[in-house]
Amino acid sequence: MYAQGITQDIIDRAKAFHGHWCGGLALGIRAAVWAVENFGTAADEEVVAVTETDMCGVDAIQALVGCTLGKGNLLFRDTGKIAFTFYRRRDGKQRRIVAKLRGGEVKSRILGLREELAAEGLPAETRRRLDEELAELRKKDLEFVLSAPFEEIFDIKPALHDMPGMAQRLPTILCENCGEGVMSSRIVEQDGRQLCMDCAEK
Repeated sequence: MYAQGITQDIIDRAKAFHGHWCGGLALGIRAAVWAVENFGTAADEEVVAVTETDMCGVDAIQALVGCTLGKGNLLFRDTGKIAFTFYRRRDGKQRRIVAKLRGGEVKSRILGLREELAAEGLPAETRRRLDEELAELRKKDLEFVLSAPFEEIFDIKPALHDMPGMAQRLPTILCENCGEGVMSSRIVEQDGRQLCMDCAEK
């Protein structure tokens, strides 16, 4: 039995967008469903998400909440944490959710199995048995992520930063070295020349 708001249709939509089924996507689904329940969906830029990770779960945010890189209402702030901050423009509502580090026997055994499977020269029958055990434990872990109370999966905190501004439409400038068009905010002034970041690094 899935947690409230989690349906097979929602899982299927996220899987179709992402391309495969995994624990990271399950975490993203829980975050996305919570965001929709608490903030609504992102009609244009009404809801903004800041992700602190580039793991699989970000695709669930795009598929289910409607925050995308292209619309400018999905921003990446690389902290290496499985954390998402959501903002709602009309009333300034904001919350940051951070995945809890889960321990327990299942997670411990999954890690142990990965180490065992990484060993060279493992007999085929042993590998098959370990693969089957790992698949079963991953299934159990996925079921936990999709069914446990939200507070057992994520901590809910205030946002760390102010709400991001609206996406900007900026002019394109030609790099004076390679001749490629560059968004004006990414131009680097170097020795009196306007360069793209790649050419400036050279």
